[in-house]
Amino acid sequence: MNANKAEELVSKGREFLEKGDFRAAEKAFAAALEEDDATPVRNNLALAVFMAGEPRRALEILEPYLDPEKEDAGANPFTYALAARVHCSLGQEEQARRRLQQAVRSFEKGLSELRQSLGRVPYAFREYTVTIMLAAADLGDHRQVFELYRRWESYHVSWENKFLAAVACFNLGRYKRAATLWSSIAQVSRLFSGMQQVAFLVERGVIPPFEVSYERYSQEKMQEMMEEATASEEARRRYAQDGFFRMMLLAWLLEGDSSKNAAQGVYTMVYYGGEWGEKLGRQVLEYPGFSPSLKIAAVEALTARGILREGEPVPMFIDGERRLVEIKKTPVLMEPDQELDQIVDRAIKLRDEGKIDEAVELLQGIYREGKFYPRAMMTLANLLRRKGDLDDALNIMEMLEEIDPDNPVFLFNLSSLMLEMGEIEKAREYFDRIDDPEFEEEFAEKLKMLEREIERYENVALLPQMIMQAYEEDERRKIEEKPLPVDASLARGLKNMPAHWLEGACIYYGLEPARQRRQREEQLRDFLSRRDNLEKEVGELEEEERELLKYLLQRGGWSRLNAVTRKFGSLEGDGFFWHEREPESFLGFLWSLGLVMVGKATLEGRRVKIATIPLELRQPLKEILGI
Repeated sequence: MNANKAEELVSKGREFLEKGDFRAAEKAFAAALEEDDATPVRNNLALAVFMAGEPRRALEILEPYLDPEKEDAGANPFTYALAARVHCSLGQEEQARRRLQQAVRSFEKGLSELRQSLGRVPYAFREYTVTIMLAAADLGDHRQVFELYRRWESYHVSWENKFLAAVACFNLGRYKRAATLWSSIAQVSRLFSGMQQVAFLVERGVIPPFEVSYERYSQEKMQEMMEEATASEEARRRYAQDGFFRMMLLAWLLEGDSSKNAAQGVYTMVYYGGEWGEKLGRQVLEYPGFSPSLKIAAVEALTARGILREGEPVPMFIDGERRLVEIKKTPVLMEPDQELDQIVDRAIKLRDEGKIDEAVELLQGIYREGKFYPRAMMTLANLLRRKGDLDDALNIMEMLEEIDPDNPVFLFNLSSLMLEMGEIEKAREYFDRIDDPEFEEEFAEKLKMLEREIERYENVALLPQMIMQAYEEDERRKIEEKPLPVDASLARGLKNMPAHWLEGACIYYGLEPARQRRQREEQLRDFLSRRDNLEKEVGELEEEERELLKYLLQRGGWSRLNAVTRKFGSLEGDGFFWHEREPESFLGFLWSLGLVMVGKATLEGRRVKIATIPLELRQPLKEILGI
């Protein structure tokens, strides 16, 4: 038996698992099992095979540990929980529930034994709570998922526990608790902030209740689903029934996106969402928080379903009040029309004479007659811009873009309007979409002028940002210059940290920041002095952050800063207002949590910058990290 080689293979296998390469993970774990037939290795091999879509073979791998006649066959809580998930995937619900019960009993027994023998519960054992909760989730037993979360709340080491508990609460109708749980892991993914908002709106009755699956789709998977839904009606119909897909779309819409894609998302959910979709459509019309473009999308979907009748006034809350709005389908006249061109020419003449209101009224008359003539609408939009009615002008231009999204004239005018409205990024986006190398000289010159204007605004917009960035970097460097002994205590290190860093650390750890700075320091000292808290937080760090801690611990707990930054990256660009935006570097993030401190120490008569782990945290971190 070669335990070291087995350990290396297991480490590789876990890396492949995290990347989703289950076949490569299977090969690594199979090779490790040949070196060391240990329970964790066999469990990991079975997991890789299960994730690769072979549940029966996964069960065969676990069977040596599942012999009912052998109490000490080698199974641990993970073994039973994984077996429960496998049985569930095979439709064997009774066996799945029995294995889940075994997993729970095995975990409870292990807790008792470990507390008696070690006085604590190791991180690796506490990780089993995720798999056990997943087994209950696979069975759709929302109540048990949440009960397991509450029963073992002090032992959880992963944000996944809170995610699973939040889904369970959402599906049980406990929307406030779901929102609170998603809020507590918002730093993990921006999506969870959106899910929190969805839960609040379901609680308020704005969004109809629906059920969410426990499976999380990756960004790549969601993008793939969106593309498939765009291309296939069958896919749109299927995904509109998918709870997590609904949740993702709703979270996205609540970010305030009023684009054509967002309107298409509302249309898809309302049109293909069955009874739930109808309820959603009516709520979109009633709730003030949805934009007019999303309300129109809801009306169009409800009309296409035959729930509303075309031309019939629809009650909706719009522009701050409840109104009856009549939605009409106006035909688009793409062919040149001599009579309409004469009206447009007359409006242009009125414009040149300074009679803007008369010109606007003339062109609006064409639209009121039920005719959408692009030349007339483009002229109308530009007249509205001159009057300062920018929102009305934008509505018209967006309709024109929808008719002909690649038209360079429409894109040019949209870019100009966005610039006028102060939307510099959107102005650049529309400008960059203009693509025709054979423009007439006059239009080409207008394009050059517009690009120069966009660049000028971009430079002006960037200047305050650049000044602010320079200020933040300078303020952080001042903190780096503060005196700090190489063997500084946690209390000493926290005294160097600005008050808002302490506030940010408290919030990250789930503590309500005290009003006074001294009290915040005490909160953080008390929190990090508890072994279970420290173990949990270290378990949620990135691998590189744990490696940085190991690097310092292997060197007595501290190192010169230049040696650390050469290996793990510098603090440059991390800013200063860490309560608003977390630092991006590994060192900065650890510093923001009080796990590592940076300052200047006197070494051999010279003051040099160091990175150091607080003295009282070194030994527990060594034990947690296995050093």
